[in-house]
Amino acid sequence: MAYTPRHMKWWGWGDEDAEFNPSAHPGFWPYAKEALEIERDDFRVREWNLESIELPEAFHDEKFVSRLRSFLDPGQISDDRKERVIHAYGKGFRDLFRLRRGLAAGAPDLVAYPKSERDVCLILRAAIERDVAVIPFGGGSNISGCLERMETGRMVVSLDMRRMRRVLEVDTRSFTARIEAGVFGPDLEAQLNAHGMTLGHFPDSFLHSTLGGWIATRSAGMQSDKYGKIEDMVVALRMVTPEGELATRTVPKSSNGIDIKHLCIGSEGTFGVITEATMRVHTRPQRRAVPGYLFPEFEAGIEAMRECVRQECMPAMVRLNDPDKTALSMAFRPPSSGVSKIAGSLFKGYLRARRFSLPRACLMLTAFEGSEAAVGRQMRQVQSIYRKCGSVSLGASAGKSFEASKYDFPHIRDFLLDHDVTTDVSETSTVWSNIVPLYNGTMTVLRDAIEKSGVCPWTGCHISHTYQSGASVYFTFGFRQHAGGEMDQYLKVKKAVQQSFIDHGATLSHHHAVGTEHLPWLADEISSLGVQTITAIKRSLDPTNVMNPGRLQPSQNAFEDWTNLANRTYPGSAVRGLRVDDLVARRRNHE
Repeated sequence: MAYTPRHMKWWGWGDEDAEFNPSAHPGFWPYAKEALEIERDDFRVREWNLESIELPEAFHDEKFVSRLRSFLDPGQISDDRKERVIHAYGKGFRDLFRLRRGLAAGAPDLVAYPKSERDVCLILRAAIERDVAVIPFGGGSNISGCLERMETGRMVVSLDMRRMRRVLEVDTRSFTARIEAGVFGPDLEAQLNAHGMTLGHFPDSFLHSTLGGWIATRSAGMQSDKYGKIEDMVVALRMVTPEGELATRTVPKSSNGIDIKHLCIGSEGTFGVITEATMRVHTRPQRRAVPGYLFPEFEAGIEAMRECVRQECMPAMVRLNDPDKTALSMAFRPPSSGVSKIAGSLFKGYLRARRFSLPRACLMLTAFEGSEAAVGRQMRQVQSIYRKCGSVSLGASAGKSFEASKYDFPHIRDFLLDHDVTTDVSETSTVWSNIVPLYNGTMTVLRDAIEKSGVCPWTGCHISHTYQSGASVYFTFGFRQHAGGEMDQYLKVKKAVQQSFIDHGATLSHHHAVGTEHLPWLADEISSLGVQTITAIKRSLDPTNVMNPGRLQPSQNAFEDWTNLANRTYPGSAVRGLRVDDLVARRRNHE
């Protein structure tokens, strides 16, 4: 059956007809207004007009385009206005803020849709001959700046991989599957499920991201405690580079020097294009259980997670919210019936009798998967550990509520952007002994940075993705925007939290990649020699720098570039040289 690509809307997350429905979560907006000290409700309903976008005039290399037309079908090449806007950015705050203000300096000049590895090879060959930059594109869900063009002096093509979407082979005896890189999460699972298998990789972006994107950015799924991160699942892969094809064998393990797979995993499209991967897959579980728990304080929940790791009984998914993130989860609940309200009141009384301080209570969401016997046995062991740490069981209702909306949270960001609120996330990982110091230190830095901008902060955190040595620590924050200074305000806050990660010995990102968003700190993370090593590999595989230029190689003026990127306009544009905040103010005055 023919496959028609469906893109996310250019002004936000998800399909064009998908949005946050506040009536389905009646407690959310009142909670947000109080937490952020928002007094008004008279926000203008915006209409998103593609024609209002300040789209730079495209570079056009007729010889390059003619070469592509010689081996691609007409429907595989597009310079359509909407296509260029959709492929201009990912879905980070900077990306959406600029697009919503009508600015698309990051737009490519052309979009190409390869159907095969042969198409990819021929496109790259043409790009090298004509000095055209190529940016691999999966679903466009990246929030770290991996997709924006950095080249302003030559033609740029976005290589959209979504037509390479087949599961080519499933070896149920070996628990492997050979898969094209452009397949989206739901499509991949449907094809594997037909063989009774699952990949087990379910990131927040699952509905709108691809296998190749997961591999190129070192993605983590919600159930990484059981199945591992994406790099743990890759058995073999193929990557087309400007110097030829890299390919590894389908073997469980090897001792053959440097692992070439890991030159490709996390490469963010700067070495080549991942076209195919052989992945470790699993038999679909017989049972899935999603109980929730409440802990009296954050540290008790952290200790429970660590003890489960020590006793080797981690659930398939575990997500511990701090008190503020717990309050947000409670506010996000769907409308309650009269019976559930009474039950909730009785439960609060029970918690008080247990000497729970509700403002300090922390929600733990879990998921268990496997055979009936294995799930039952594991749940009993985990619940015993949780009880010793002071938890109270919430049953399956909290988990089922999370399951029903687990892919919808990015829609909240769009809703808040409509209400002049900046929201973003910064996630990291660290060892168990450093989690609490990191959490306390970063929360202090984060709140101080927001308060210095003159507005009330909202900050929250959850811990997930556990390992023998530590876990991922995921910060969420929001604040009212300063009209006319929104971008500068955001950058100061974002810089403060990322610097806190470095200062506390944590990583820049556990699963959102480097891109441009985290690039200035890369040398702190991997050392200057590490950056030089990446540069050497880049020169070897891509000597003419056609593959996603500007990634994984910070400049000498990395922080200055990082700041200026948010305000970058495009040569030949009518708004060249103006800062984004100035452009926003000018447009606001015209409205």
